[in-house]
Amino acid sequence: MWFVDGKAAEFLDSAPAGTIDVARGLAGSGGSLLEITAVLERAPVGFAVVDEQMRFLYANPEFASVLDLATRDHVGRTMNEVVPPAYAAAVESRVAEVLRTGAVHRDLETRADVGNTTKQLLLNLFPLCDHDNEVIAAVITVQDLTKSHEVVELEGLRLHAEWTDRLDRTQRAGGTGSWELDLRSGRVVWSANLCRIAGVTQSPSTLEEVLALVHPDDLGLARASFTGLTGHAPAPDTEYRLCTPDGRVVVLSSIVEPVADTTGTVVALRGMCVDRTARRTAEADARAAVVRADEMTAQLKDERKIVLQLQRVLLPPSIPDVEGAELAAAYQPANSSAGVGGDFYDAFPLPDGRLAIAVGDVIGHDVEAAVTMGGVRSALRAYAMQNPLPGRVLGELNRLVCSCVDMTMTTVFYGVYTPSDGTLRYANAGHPHPLMVRGGIARPMAHRHGLITGAARSADYVTFETSLRPDDVLVVYTDGLVEHRENDIDTGIQSLCDAVTAPHLPERLDHLVPAVINAVAPQEARDDICVLALRHRPGR
Repeated sequence: MWFVDGKAAEFLDSAPAGTIDVARGLAGSGGSLLEITAVLERAPVGFAVVDEQMRFLYANPEFASVLDLATRDHVGRTMNEVVPPAYAAAVESRVAEVLRTGAVHRDLETRADVGNTTKQLLLNLFPLCDHDNEVIAAVITVQDLTKSHEVVELEGLRLHAEWTDRLDRTQRAGGTGSWELDLRSGRVVWSANLCRIAGVTQSPSTLEEVLALVHPDDLGLARASFTGLTGHAPAPDTEYRLCTPDGRVVVLSSIVEPVADTTGTVVALRGMCVDRTARRTAEADARAAVVRADEMTAQLKDERKIVLQLQRVLLPPSIPDVEGAELAAAYQPANSSAGVGGDFYDAFPLPDGRLAIAVGDVIGHDVEAAVTMGGVRSALRAYAMQNPLPGRVLGELNRLVCSCVDMTMTTVFYGVYTPSDGTLRYANAGHPHPLMVRGGIARPMAHRHGLITGAARSADYVTFETSLRPDDVLVVYTDGLVEHRENDIDTGIQSLCDAVTAPHLPERLDHLVPAVINAVAPQEARDDICVLALRHRPGR
């Protein structure tokens, strides 16, 4: 304190004029001056007494240490002579106020250049009064908060770095970026992830640098989103494209929010951008795919019409009218994107008066299947005219399909019917078993399949024989009628058996066949359907 050497007597002997009253005032509470001095000399807080002439009457060692002063160099000297100018300017006016009015100034923070460092100081000023409560000096306490502030600043930097890293990782995960524009300085700051999205190594500094990255077609829109905000409400989403330095185009969706100062004046803009590039690319790809699909659908429809026309030309134009038999047949093309198949039927009289019937299914769809179907039908007729024995006809057909590269494998049921007595001789090349309807009961015919034609050149086909009784009905069909996506084929065959024996169905075969198809065929037929029905009608 103001006893530089800690001895009250020496201080009183050498103190400047007026100091004695101050000393007495300080010790007037009954304690000795030496006792008070001993306490202040060891205090961890700087303590000084200044008189009306701004002279130091006392300063303890901590006060001298904080201001980097020699312990004995300031007693009796003025503040301007001792302390750094910046500190003196910050304190002198308040000291004068304390001396003049007895005011108290608490917890004043100031920065002062002390030596080669800048210190952060905490000051308290209060009056020292005599017994009459008259202000006789001003007391200054000072604490060095520099280290505390450094710790706080370092912690602030650490937290800022930590939260910046968290924000960056969050933005990277969400494909977002943030930015801010100071309207007073024109300075722009982008977040790290917004820089990544835009393909730049550092943030643009000005709005013009930002707009230089914007796609020329979107420049007006982007500029308006930055400069057109006049109110205090956020602007609606704006979407524009950026051209990255590496030649990519990214799509950003941005929302802008105004920032106002304490007076309500908008001083900055800040916003959030979302990278919409992947989404917009996917949407564009989807739109292009829809266009391509529509074009392909139209093309497929045209092709399907052509194939259907070709197939109908290749199918028999009419069913022969044969005495002793009632015949009916129907063809229904698939209604799915699989295309038109190669299902076919045929019925033609043989030279000896018998009737040849056939139902087949070419593996494949569209033109190739239709061409194969036409070839198979023509070959069947040709072989049947030479020798109609079913096993022989299918054997010859199989060798033809195996040897022709432009023909594909085909299932075929082929039979020769004798109208006079109902005899049916037949052979089967991998085709579904026909139904025999007798006395109101329908059952699949029991016989061994032969190989599908075109599978093996050496395949052998057995000729089977059965007899149709009066009013018996033979139903030959392709697998599209009984194969359903939701059921197995056995269930489909049973449904067909139930349908052809239902009591409400029409009697005439040319009415019955379409009714059965409507009752049994799947709603979304994935394959063509052919049905041929033959009823034995002796004496007709």
